[in-house]
Amino acid sequence: MTSEKAGSGIAWAALVHTPGPTAAGPMFQDSRFPHHVAFLRSLDEAGWLVAAGSFSDADGEGMTVVRFPESVGIDEVERLARADEAVVSGLLAVRVRPWRVVMVAE
Repeated sequence: MTSEKAGSGIAWAALVHTPGPTAAGPMFQDSRFPHHVAFLRSLDEAGWLVAAGSFSDADGEGMTVVRFPESVGIDEVERLARADEAVVSGLLAVRVRPWRVVMVAE
């Protein structure tokens, strides 16, 4: 394990997704879900995506962990998360939580 040092220029966030106001039926079969996958791919292409997936104990809920340059700021991460077309369409709701990571696996 290594310590994530304050002032490293790196910030973390957890994007917690839950079914949105227009979600109905199986989440992964909804025609809007590919928009969420495209959003996740954009995070990966930016080099920010650490992990993403659904919770096995709650249908339609999941979490995405991102690691991004501190200079970007949490407000920009929140703006991007809310611009996910699956969120805009109401399929998903998102809560962006800044995450103070103190240790990471090597």
